Amino acid sequence: MIRIRVKRNQAELVEQIKVTGHANFAEHGMDIVCAAVSAVTIGMVNAMEQITGVTIHQPDDGEGKVDCRVPADLPTEEVRTQLGLLMRAMDLSLKGIADAYPDYVQYKQN
Repeated sequence: MIRIRVKRNQAELVEQIKVTGHANFAEHGMDIVCAAVSAVTIGMVNAMEQITGVTIHQPDDGEGKVDCRVPADLPTEEVRTQLGLLMRAMDLSLKGIADAYPDYVQYKQN
């Protein structure tokens, strides 16, 4: 099962998204659930880092997990706003997949 953990700050803004596990919906190469989660996660991380110039992806331990965190020391308020919107978009996209495939994707927040 893929596990998605979303952490929000006191202002309810998404500050961390962690994705771990495997869907096991279908055999390797045919798993549309895994492909959907991977596409959203990788696409959004790349977009956030290219648009803002800020590294948000934490190095993984080789297990294929993705850990995205909004750094506390952002260069400008504009970058904070951009990252906030993009993290929210990633959150909504992943929640949509979890809602569609609850037997394969677990979504939890704070």
